[in-house]
Amino acid sequence: MRRHGWIVLAMVAAGALVGCGPRTPGESRMMGQVEYPAAFASARDVFAQYFSVASADLDAGVIRSLPRKIDAPNDRLLGGSPARQVATLRLRRDGGNVVAQVCVETHRQGSAVYRQMATRDENYDSVPHESPAQIDAATTPEQNETWRTASRDRALEIKILNDVYRALHPGEK
Repeated sequence: MRRHGWIVLAMVAAGALVGCGPRTPGESRMMGQVEYPAAFASARDVFAQYFSVASADLDAGVIRSLPRKIDAPNDRLLGGSPARQVATLRLRRDGGNVVAQVCVETHRQGSAVYRQMATRDENYDSVPHESPAQIDAATTPEQNETWRTASRDRALEIKILNDVYRALHPGEK
């Protein structure tokens, strides 16, 4: 009997965890009972005040930005790498309400640092040991760039969400 209790408990715990996937990053806010197309149009207009819009898909409810260069403090003792922000705004229906979620990521360029730190073996014979692609000759500098996510700008996420809410509810604060 005791064994059955543990099995039932394990099944209940497993059932509770089903569907618990990783949470998407970003701040979210309930926009209230508004029409979805109107909410998407307002969100796109507000988003365009902060970022250049790369794509806006009404059906998927996703608005993505083009990368925007920013001035960020140095990330190393002797200098820093270029920084940029990339934003994504998602809208979804939740019952009769619309929920908006914004994620503003700060990226740091990392390829130049890693390329400078990497040491290449000296080649003293006439046989090449690296192809042109391995030494960046077959690609453009833009293709060789690597960006890593350094942080999120939560204050800007909240500001964008508040502006979207105010655009949908002009009489409220």
